[in-house]
Amino acid sequence: MNKKLFLLPFSVLALFFFSVDSIHSQTVITFDEIPLNNGKSSFIPTNYQGLVWSDFVVTNGILHPTSSFFPITNGYYYGVVSASNVAFGGFTSPTEIDSPGTNFNFLSAFLTGAWNSNLNIEVQGFNGINLLYDTTVVASATAPTLFTFDYLDVNRLSFTSSGGQAAFGGPAEQFVIDNLTFEFVPEPSSLLLATAGALLLCSLLKRKRVV
Repeated sequence: MNKKLFLLPFSVLALFFFSVDSIHSQTVITFDEIPLNNGKSSFIPTNYQGLVWSDFVVTNGILHPTSSFFPITNGYYYGVVSASNVAFGGFTSPTEIDSPGTNFNFLSAFLTGAWNSNLNIEVQGFNGINLLYDTTVVASATAPTLFTFDYLDVNRLSFTSSGGQAAFGGPAEQFVIDNLTFEFVPEPSSLLLATAGALLLCSLLKRKRVV
């Protein structure tokens, strides 16, 4: 009997942390399930993964581009992390990712220069109009580089690419992105509900002990 009473509080704590973890889970965006127009490229669909993508295009990195005018070896090809789609931006400045509903944590992404090596990519994180984070990374054109950002509680990301040296013809300042990792920030009401449930269970357990 005492052993059961000893284990019950730990069961309650496990339930609480499981509830929080289920609300607060990471997502890795690979872009691989997005259908392409004529098997080539297309704009990222509205509300893909719950986010709004401005001026981002997704393409098959292994095959891009299909025209013989360009070499197959380029940053789209080298930027593939999970076969075979990648997203790219940089045609307009800045390229953005927004979350109109729930804030999110931007954790990391693989970035590659599409045409220029040593491409500068400035990544800014906003909450409303407030700039919270501003980091410039330097991306290779011949291999994807994993950059860790850990931008917490933002609702908009801005990407601005510039500089570098032409690696495949060009020069051009587009960048390639793959396997972006993020997580939505749990709503305060959800956390309060999980906490209230745990406290209620603890209270009931204490009553049973007294009885």
